[in-house]
Parts: sequence; C-alpha cells; structure tokens
Amino acid sequence: MIFLRALLDANRWRPRDSLPPAPRPLTLHIVAGGGCDGCRIEAQALQGAAYDLTRHDIRFVDTPHDAELLFVTGVVTRAMLPGLQARWEAMPGPKGIVAIGDCALGMGPFGVNYAVLGGIMEAGLAGVRQCDVALRGCPPSPAEILRALLLLTTGRVVNA
Repeated sequence: MIFLRALLDANRWRPRDSLPPAPRPLTLHIVAGGGCDGCRIEAQALQGAAYDLTRHDIRFVDTPHDAELLFVTGVVTRAMLPGLQARWEAMPGPKGIVAIGDCALGMGPFGVNYAVLGGIMEAGLAGVRQCDVALRGCPPSPAEILRALLLLTTGRVVNA
C-alpha cells in the first residue's frame, strides 16, 4: 500500500502534460562564454531527466554542423569571437541564435572593456541580425529556458 501511495504521489508531483510537445525537432549547440557559468549550469540541468527533452524533441548536439540554433551563455570576449564566428558559419541554414541570461544579452555585471565585447548582439557577429530567443535572468531557470524553446518551435521570436 505504501508503494502504491508513493507512485500516486510521484505522478501528481510532476504532471507530464504541463508543457505542450514541440511540433518539430530542435537541435542546439551550446557555446559557453565568459562569466560565472551559472546559465551554462542551468542549461546542463535542463538536459537532465526531470525536464525530459526527448519528449519535446529537443536535443543538444556536440558539433555546430548538426545544429540549427547556437545556444549562447555568458558574455562574448574578444578571444572567443573568432571561434564563435567559425561555429556560426559552420551551421547549416536556416539557423538562429539563443541568448540565455543577462550576460549573453549585454545586461549582466560584466561591462564592455578591453577583453569583453558585451552580449551577443553587441559583439558584431557577422550574419546575425537578431536573437531568436532572448531570455533574461541571472540565471534563468531550466523551466524558463524550456518554455522559451517551446515557444520558439511554434514560430515565435521570444523576448522574455
């Protein structure tokens, strides 16, 4: 009886249909910029079993050749700009940018200086006109990141 009660409580604790499934697959390539890496840690937590990305048809890939979205966390530094540009050019079209956290949007505690260019839009990445997902927070929770990605799969540009 105790086991059955635990199963019923677990099912009620985490409802499986709280978020709609994604209408098409989404592949992301993570680029961790400078900063405290809080947003990168939240993105790694998003890949855990609690958020069940496979149910939503979202996956993180190791190479930009397989990705359709560049998932940027942290500030863009002068040293990482050539590598970021190379990853952007290696992605097949159509492609987009996901900026997660205040630092990636140029609003965090790391100001523009000799080493830091700012957020992804201030960095001057060639070929980038807008962020497809611009999610504020320091850091945003994995649930907020997942909601923004699911909104993006419906065809909307997300500024939250």
